[in-house]
Amino acid sequence: PQIFWTMSKAPNPHVMNTTTAGPIGLMAFGITTILLNFLNAELIETPSITLIICYGMFHGGMIQILAGMWEVYRGNIFGGNAFTSY
Repeated sequence: PQIFWTMSKAPNPHVMNTTTAGPIGLMAFGITTILLNFLNAELIETPSITLIICYGMFHGGMIQILAGMWEVYRGNIFGGNAFTSY
């Protein structure tokens, strides 16, 4: 008789065929950070701040939330938490 048993979840074929969202989430965070640092170092003119804010809200914000949801769907809770918290 088997005394110890573990619950193993069968891999979902749809989840296993999807790619990871890590690269796009890190790219969104990195490019937004670089643009804000360029603005702080005065390498970018001040009137273009609206463009940087729009880019930061869309690419740095929305894309990271979507990447976090994608990671949670794949079962990577740490990656999902990291992307949605930033």
